[in-house]
Amino acid sequence: MESSSELDRLLFFEQARKISEATYASNPLDADNLTRWAGALLELSQFQSVPDSQKMIQDAISKLEEAFSINPKKHDALWCMGNAQASFAFLTNKEGEAKPYFEKVAQYFQQAVDEDPRNEIYLKSLEISAKVVLSPYLNSYFFVRRYGVIECDPLVRKGLEKTVSSL
Repeated sequence: MESSSELDRLLFFEQARKISEATYASNPLDADNLTRWAGALLELSQFQSVPDSQKMIQDAISKLEEAFSINPKKHDALWCMGNAQASFAFLTNKEGEAKPYFEKVAQYFQQAVDEDPRNEIYLKSLEISAKVVLSPYLNSYFFVRRYGVIECDPLVRKGLEKTVSSL
């Protein structure tokens, strides 16, 4: 852990996860709670090893699917699902395995925008998802991952940073 703010963040989201889990026990039909729980899991996944992170993201996806069974048009859950799909895609080692997740990202962001068209975060997320997925640097990212390079290749990083900064 790099700083006390990261530790604070970890503790905050772990507490949120525990509260959501307890709330679920008493009210499993609370779509807001399921969405909060999924969001906490996504945040906590950033502090895990890749396999543990993938499991945590899959758990978040499961919570969001449960929220959709209660309210299929819940815009914040749709947006959160787009983020979960993107997070999982970036943790896969092969482009072919990641592609279906990336395709779902834009679909979920679009659904969130459809439900709340004035939400600037949703609009920006949709815009960024289209640009990043179409970026030629994404293929380079998977090339680097495929051959076991742990650090992001500097050219890939520069390309991704350029793509994001141009948004």
